[in-house]
Amino acid sequence: MYSWLVGRYLRFSIRRLLAGDVDGLLRQFHPGAEMIFPGRTSFSGTFRGREAIGAWLRRFVGLRPAYMVSDVLVAGPPWNTRIAYRLSDRIGSHYSNEAMVYLKFRWFRAVHERVFLDTELVSEWEREHPEETGRELLGTGSRLHVG
Repeated sequence: MYSWLVGRYLRFSIRRLLAGDVDGLLRQFHPGAEMIFPGRTSFSGTFRGREAIGAWLRRFVGLRPAYMVSDVLVAGPPWNTRIAYRLSDRIGSHYSNEAMVYLKFRWFRAVHERVFLDTELVSEWEREHPEETGRELLGTGSRLHVG
């Protein structure tokens, strides 16, 4: 029952995020949480804390992705919950990818997130369609990539 509830809540949270409620999702992260996005693109890096994770999420949501969760796996008790979910995402007609996301929660707060995806597809999309990458959402003089 716990696994089912966590899976339903995860899907609900992702729908809210994609509707623009980044702050709602950020409240579910521990203040010292860490998110890792692999590769060598402007999206890549290790992001620590709600502010850094929030900047990454705002940029991602600003791209208006089609993001479909197809499977959610949940293990562990509330003080050590692990979640893995499979997804497909698409941005415009030039980018699509499949990924897995691994999350660790402690007492209903995310403490760690790691994304597993084909980073070459992200690199190729950035090279071929820089106008779609959302780099303008980074702001003048700031870098989202934290390496």
